[in-house]
Amino acid sequence: MPYTGSINEQATEHRKDRLGSYRNVLAVTSALTLLQGASAALSVMIALSLANAGASNAALGLVAAFFAGGFLTGALLSPAQIARIGHIRSFSFFAAIAIIASLSFTLGVSIIGWAIVQGVIGITTSALLTAGESWIADAAPAQSRGSILSFYHVVAKLGAIGGPFIVMAAAGGGTGFMLVAVLFALTILPVTATRQIQPEISTSKPYGPRKIFRLAPAAAMAAFCAGAVSNSVAQLYPIYAQTVAPAQPASFSANFNAAVLAGAMVGLWPAGMISDRIDRRMVIAGTGIIGALCALGLGLLAGHVPQFAILALGFGYGVGALSYYAVAVAHAADRADASQATPMMAGILILWGVGSIAGPAVAGLVMTPLGGEGLFFFAAGALALLAALMFTRIVNTVPVDLEDKEPFNATQATSLALSDLDPRGEDTSEQFDLFLAWMASQETDE
Repeated sequence: MPYTGSINEQATEHRKDRLGSYRNVLAVTSALTLLQGASAALSVMIALSLANAGASNAALGLVAAFFAGGFLTGALLSPAQIARIGHIRSFSFFAAIAIIASLSFTLGVSIIGWAIVQGVIGITTSALLTAGESWIADAAPAQSRGSILSFYHVVAKLGAIGGPFIVMAAAGGGTGFMLVAVLFALTILPVTATRQIQPEISTSKPYGPRKIFRLAPAAAMAAFCAGAVSNSVAQLYPIYAQTVAPAQPASFSANFNAAVLAGAMVGLWPAGMISDRIDRRMVIAGTGIIGALCALGLGLLAGHVPQFAILALGFGYGVGALSYYAVAVAHAADRADASQATPMMAGILILWGVGSIAGPAVAGLVMTPLGGEGLFFFAAGALALLAALMFTRIVNTVPVDLEDKEPFNATQATSLALSDLDPRGEDTSEQFDLFLAWMASQETDE
């Protein structure tokens, strides 16, 4: 009988294989982390630069809506380009366009011009995410998909937190846009230097909104609201920061962004785990109420309480408002057959994208008479309406049986490629949560 090694040796080999899986996607993850940082930094630069130039809040909302429109366009059209010329060439191509577009902001302020450029950057950002995330999906072994995707989500979120800190000293000036261009340029380095084999890209055709509303109306409404609220806040919160900290809006913007995203990271896991045990629509309603209350506090208390209190409310807002999208995706997966899971999740992302276009335009109009505080009055109203709609659905339709639920996975609204990576579209499903993945590895090692 051949010698297969001791239990300790097998455990060591298991850990080496697991670490090797992470190394295979580390280069691409590094690039996408820099991309998230560049995108977050650009939001601060554009909002504060337009505000300093005297642009109205409605105009800022229009510029943000153009970015969202470009992002959705890129999500739908970029897979064909990537399949045609490959991942490395596509990544370099779209990154180069993003660099040029970022530098064009230094030429002068123009609402229409900047809106068009933001649309271009939305396309390139979405295409870069599609190229990178499809690469991660291909490189991740089936048995490690959950933990690898969790690793990517956490690291990329840290990039989104750090981006505004990089440009806060230069926010409102040309130097900040140059720093953003540098971040876009840095994304090319790890991708072009990797020895990882380029994958074949294959994304399923997403379901249309009408079909999703028929199969999972609660998930459709939640996804639309998530796009409308989250993109509005992500693009326009620096204007709110001017109300809270008029002397140092860029510095407070970075701190506020970090607080909100930290809240999202903390809130996602308990929301998902609770939704595995009770009606997911109840969790969506509960997180919506938390987000609405914190948003209302942010609107009412801006400029009237210490900054640390605003940051605490921002953290609570992130816990509520940025954690229910993944629950909505899980609810849609519960309502779909196993063969429908991937196109259903891709379609949910499309609805998120449509909401992300409409939200900033409406938020900008609300902010016109109310000022920066109007952003969170808009968010509070939208989240309260979402909670009310969820309670209506709970009363009128029966919940999914616990045994028929798909396990919660920490899905983010980025690219259609993540729909292919999500194991809910496969015969077996694995939790994406880092803690559960670690627990599973310990049991394997034992």
